[in-house]
Amino acid sequence: MRKRLSRRKLLTGIGVGTTTAIAGCASGQDDETASDSSSGGENDTSTATGASESQLADELTVALPTDPTMGVWSVYGGVTPYYTNVLEPLIWVSDEMELVPWLASDWESTGEKSWEFTIRDGVTFHNGETLTAEHVVWSFETILNEWSYAPGWLHIKPENVTALDDRTVEFVTTDVFPTFPGTIAHNMVAVQHPDRSRDDKTVIGTGPYQVANREKGQRVETEAFDDYWNGEVRMQNMTFRVITDPTTRSLALENNEVDVAYAPPSSKIDSLEQNENTSVSTQTSPGAMYVGLHNYKAPTDDVKLRKALNRATSQETLVETILNGIGIPARGPIAKSIYWSGHESLPAYERDVEKASSLVEESSYDGETLNFLINNATPSGRTIASALQEWYSEIGVDVGIEQVEEAAFEDAVRNGDGHLVLESSGSNSGAADYLIYETFHSEGDVNERLYNENETGVYNPGSEVDTIIEEGFQTGDRDQKEQKYEQALQIIMEDEAAVVPLTYQEYVVGSYADVNGLDLRPINEMVRWTSTEHLE
Repeated sequence: MRKRLSRRKLLTGIGVGTTTAIAGCASGQDDETASDSSSGGENDTSTATGASESQLADELTVALPTDPTMGVWSVYGGVTPYYTNVLEPLIWVSDEMELVPWLASDWESTGEKSWEFTIRDGVTFHNGETLTAEHVVWSFETILNEWSYAPGWLHIKPENVTALDDRTVEFVTTDVFPTFPGTIAHNMVAVQHPDRSRDDKTVIGTGPYQVANREKGQRVETEAFDDYWNGEVRMQNMTFRVITDPTTRSLALENNEVDVAYAPPSSKIDSLEQNENTSVSTQTSPGAMYVGLHNYKAPTDDVKLRKALNRATSQETLVETILNGIGIPARGPIAKSIYWSGHESLPAYERDVEKASSLVEESSYDGETLNFLINNATPSGRTIASALQEWYSEIGVDVGIEQVEEAAFEDAVRNGDGHLVLESSGSNSGAADYLIYETFHSEGDVNERLYNENETGVYNPGSEVDTIIEEGFQTGDRDQKEQKYEQALQIIMEDEAAVVPLTYQEYVVGSYADVNGLDLRPINEMVRWTSTEHLE
């Protein structure tokens, strides 16, 4: 059985990236907001099954596709802040992609570049110490010093994080950055105790689970933390195993060697659905897949050819027949779960071979082979590219597919090596502004290299869109941001056809029949295990 989990109605939090809303609403919210009450809320320990405590098993095993102890996590004592519920950020993200006060009970903008965060009372670390502002300062200083990319990503320097008193932290950003609260609403920006060790032996967070044991490269074992600040948990023990091969991960679930398996392969979804002992859940994510079209490289520099490729594409067919029903047909390059995506205002074109062929004839295309780059690490990438290749052949456009090693892919895109590029992008924090800036602004990450070399780029339509994106990025008003980004996306899609939208992405989690109460979130790393049950 497949369960499609829609974005559930939550207590309204704070608009992503807003300044006035943050100052006006966040400080007025009480501790109920911290429960993030989708699926009944973390404070609600009742169960959907009505099972008594004696009917519940005390352990759950989860198979992950990535190593929860890999080297990058030495900053947190060697255990990932993703999935495990051991470490927590200042701000959470709701199912509506809105900001929720978490370890910070409220925050406000106190100047163009300054923010003050109030640290929640009554939060205890796993070692028994009470959370204070100094712990938050130390946590941010550690991230900013140990990860070279963190100051640029977060727009702050270590010396600009200060404890004003026991419960107040001031952040001063390096530039005007209205989306700062949303940017730190991210598991990678977690709060930890200074007694953590970088030798991968000690992890001290504030989450509902604490680390009991770990085998590097193999597993992390956690146990419930009795003094957790935000309610009780249903499962007493959790084990996170790394099983990198997707087929092996799926078989482990079918054989009941694990209780939950992330990202089973699409080829196994039908068998998991048909097996009476397993089920499949799909969750919408803030991610999208699209074909980027080089706006400055002949012949895709011709907007008529770009529009032809759009009209030759069937998003519905792609989702239903190639992706096994996983995903939502897209109208634009930004997932519709992000409020300013413009999804509702963008046209939903049906595949029209006659119209597409006519546009090709009107364009400057003269039989050249278009180079289609795909990352060899993209699941189903070759299959998707082959389907598009066939559709484009039907309108007289020849496409050659080039698989690129993952390590070389970003450089190939930024160098403008392809006419077409199979792209995936999404947000794993509460701020998604960077998605539109980095992809479509001339000085964004994708376009900056060629723009600086010869004032061109890759996907950037030009100065008009640059200005609109800048206005959206700098505003702290949610409605103005939505209006500006929708305006930019209408130019990007309707006027310039800068990309071919494919799907708004969903992720898949398989579970055994005796597991209930999975609390999946759009940002998959922000799953909460506190309401999950494992029946005896």
